[in-house]
Amino acid sequence: MTDRPNPLPHPAPEELHWGISYLREDIQDLRNQVGSVHHRIDETNKRIDETNKRIDETNRSLGEQIQAVHKRMDETNKRIDETNRSLGEQIQAVHKRMDAHFIWTMTTLVAITSILIAVIKL
Repeated sequence: MTDRPNPLPHPAPEELHWGISYLREDIQDLRNQVGSVHHRIDETNKRIDETNKRIDETNRSLGEQIQAVHKRMDETNKRIDETNRSLGEQIQAVHKRMDAHFIWTMTTLVAITSILIAVIKL
């Protein structure tokens, strides 16, 4: 005698009908769950897109503000340079006047000293 495994019993048509019915319900549940996951993914993608738009707008705004600050800094630096140049010119003019006053004072002192020496020798 050969040992043959018992063939699998065939389910009754009524049991098969119920099994297919349960499988259909399970498949429908899975479809609903997948649809729900897709919906959540779509919502998440929308939020990410909105966040990206806000980030882009913030970056654009910050870029404009930085450019404005740079422009003001350039203008301020130009004014500082002009002020420094003007002050340099004024200091040079004061030095020239001081040099002229120093020469005049020294000439006057030499002249007065010469007069005093001449008066003393008389």
